[in-house]
Amino acid sequence: KDVADPSLVERVRAQLRAMETDAIPMAESAVVEHLTGPRRWWNPFPMVRFTERPDVAAVHLIEGHLLILVDTSPSAIILPTTLFHHLQHAEEFHENATVGTWVRLVRYTGIFLAWLGPPLWVALVLDKHRLGATATHWLEILGPRKPAGIGLEWQFVLGEFGIELIRLALIHTPEALSTSLGIIGAVLIGQLAVEVGLFTNEAILYIALAALGTFATPSVELAQAVRLVRVVLLILAGAWGLTGLFIGLLASLLLLLSTRSFSVPYLWPL
Repeated sequence: KDVADPSLVERVRAQLRAMETDAIPMAESAVVEHLTGPRRWWNPFPMVRFTERPDVAAVHLIEGHLLILVDTSPSAIILPTTLFHHLQHAEEFHENATVGTWVRLVRYTGIFLAWLGPPLWVALVLDKHRLGATATHWLEILGPRKPAGIGLEWQFVLGEFGIELIRLALIHTPEALSTSLGIIGAVLIGQLAVEVGLFTNEAILYIALAALGTFATPSVELAQAVRLVRVVLLILAGAWGLTGLFIGLLASLLLLLSTRSFSVPYLWPL
């Protein structure tokens, strides 16, 4: 009371009362499906945030967010959320201001590289000859030293597929073996891909940096959305170079501008 928006509270209560379902075996995920509806299924960006940490849930509650707890589930649903809520982590608030700011800047940099790094590299490599002599001189370091058997953009797309496949395999691997399998699998597959001539060393490097930025994203749901957007940007950059990249970035920006989480703009307070 006097903290959350009363109209939003009543709206969510009405939606919960209006739910018609035999069961919610997927717990909070099933509830979110009923609350957000099927109209924006094509939008990969998450409308709510999940947390199992009481401190994170309490902080959002004090800030005026709504929490929904579902029986038998350890996760709380936080709504509404914006892009910046998905970028925050409790670790920053347990440090002093200077250290917390540094941690957040490092995290933002990693997420930015995960989002834009590989597509921008592909676009610059393919279009550096069109940027003029001065730009070409500064961009000489970019690009593979020897060609590979697969186009640059498809190297990254296949790399994304491989990383996702390793992640899924680790879910079903016994915990005692998962760490070793992940490291050995990533290093061994990447090295073999370079040796047989399918990938370049530069592509493996930027795929690894993008993966680090993805895993540094506090929200798993946002990390998956960033991965999908990155794949689309890679395909556009590979097809039309910098022009395709700018078209993809503009489409991403328009999508973020038009997205609302329970009537709250997704880029608030921008």
